[in-house]
Amino acid sequence: MQPVGIQSIEYYLPARTRETDELVKDLDFDRSFLNDKVGIRCRHIAAPEEAGSDLAVEAARKLFAKTNLSPDQIGLLIVCTQSPDYQLPHTAALVQKALYVPSSVASFDINLGCSGYVYTLAIAKSFMEAQGIHDGLIITSEIYSKIIDPQDRGTVAVFGDAAAATWLHSGSPWIAEAFDFGTDGNGYNHLIREAGGSRNPLPSTDANPFLFMNGREIFNFMMKKVPISVRNCLAKKGLTIEDVDQFVFHQASQYMLEALRKRLGIKDNKMMFCLKEVGNTVSSTIPIALNELWKGPEQPSNILISGFGVGLSWATALLSRAPAAI
Repeated sequence: MQPVGIQSIEYYLPARTRETDELVKDLDFDRSFLNDKVGIRCRHIAAPEEAGSDLAVEAARKLFAKTNLSPDQIGLLIVCTQSPDYQLPHTAALVQKALYVPSSVASFDINLGCSGYVYTLAIAKSFMEAQGIHDGLIITSEIYSKIIDPQDRGTVAVFGDAAAATWLHSGSPWIAEAFDFGTDGNGYNHLIREAGGSRNPLPSTDANPFLFMNGREIFNFMMKKVPISVRNCLAKKGLTIEDVDQFVFHQASQYMLEALRKRLGIKDNKMMFCLKEVGNTVSSTIPIALNELWKGPEQPSNILISGFGVGLSWATALLSRAPAAI
């Protein structure tokens, strides 16, 4: 069996949007701050009746329409989400039903946020190669708008809703050749929703029902851990920063991405920025950015991807094009 890699990606954005003009008017945001520091003009917001599985299904259907992948080919289905439809059952079961994927599929959820795409990619690749599965589908889907306080200036300007579907296939043009992972649970409370779990079950709780983010601590964590992870990942292949054609980091904010770029010494034309029209879509930022990158006229030979956030956790991988795809 050939190595499992990324064959194709598609994503889905809800129709409703929250524009910068609205935030300036309703919450008295400084427009230059939103444009220059946050770097987001538009955030897509799920409708009241839309759940995480709905976004996931729409992303998968767009992928099916774009490619020759059909549901009956899928041997592995993973949904990475912190916005499940229910505490149980797992959202992947609902997606399997809606897409008419055969009941023989291995199917489960992964509860991770901004590092989730890289973790899910590593798990799916290992699972498929160990079990001889030639086609898999991993879907990231988040609806943070349903857990954000609409008056919280620290989160409402940043996050958008989205889902991204990735077709993994043995013999694909893009192979993940190296990974680096890490978790520092000492910072778990810097990005948290306290209510709703077994620690503070709903509805009888005084815990905060909304998402809380300590932006300064998340920034400090990123600047400390991510550069080390990037270099560790590259060292596994004997590479340096200069050897990488393109960098696709979790699209947290313009300010954070620029800080990472400068810390690592990455050239402007090697750094992907893809959040202006969609916002920080949590686990979907990397696949959305990859999809947009691959639409460009010049195709890189390798791409470093890295996600970081809730946990606090981080994950980095090097994607390389197979010789036949170059």
